[in-house]
Amino acid sequence: MQYLLRRYCVARLLLGCAFIIFPMFAVHAASVDAADDSPIEAGITAVDNENYAKAFAVFSRLAKNGDAEAQYNLAMLYRTGKGVEKDLSASFKWFQQAAEQGIPDAQYYLAHMYDNGETVEKNLSKAFEWYHKAAEQGQGLAQINLGVMYANGISVPQNIEQAYLWFHVAAAQGYRAAFENRLVIETALKEQGEEGAAMLESLKKQARDYFLQYVQPFAPKTAPSRGRREPPAGH
Repeated sequence: MQYLLRRYCVARLLLGCAFIIFPMFAVHAASVDAADDSPIEAGITAVDNENYAKAFAVFSRLAKNGDAEAQYNLAMLYRTGKGVEKDLSASFKWFQQAAEQGIPDAQYYLAHMYDNGETVEKNLSKAFEWYHKAAEQGQGLAQINLGVMYANGISVPQNIEQAYLWFHVAAAQGYRAAFENRLVIETALKEQGEEGAAMLESLKKQARDYFLQYVQPFAPKTAPSRGRREPPAGH
């Protein structure tokens, strides 16, 4: 079976993947009001105004004081070279700190850097670990890459059932790559006759539980904050 590999998606992420739209600066505020009252709002406003030098100053101060959202955004500034000279080592440092505080997008990027050996020794076990943490918090890109690792037996024993379930929850969030990968598995199982059809039926039942556990709890329950708005088309 051929799957869309994790690197295909990840490598083009910041350039605007054909099937993925992903915000460069995603602040994990609980609500619009909470974001307005947060010190981090000054940094988000600066990003809105493309005043990245100011955003860097705001996020740096907050990140050093342990603010996980600021740590993630500071990591993105270092990663993209906005408001500061591009520095993947610094980016990795701040992604790691934000990831350890539970920010799922930071966990995804940390996994990606381990996955591809970006400014750190390549470590597929750690990549799997952080993809898994992010996937469990509803991070769709991590769910896709976790599914690919299970499907191809990368760092873990091959497990087509787990691959299907992670592709399913990412597909439910609108990721075309996940939909296509899930379809590869469905087609292969259908070709196996009654045994494959029975397994597919069982997986579809399990998929509902995965949706309830790894998608539904993370769906926005209020109007999105400015930091979580949809990015412009083609981002």
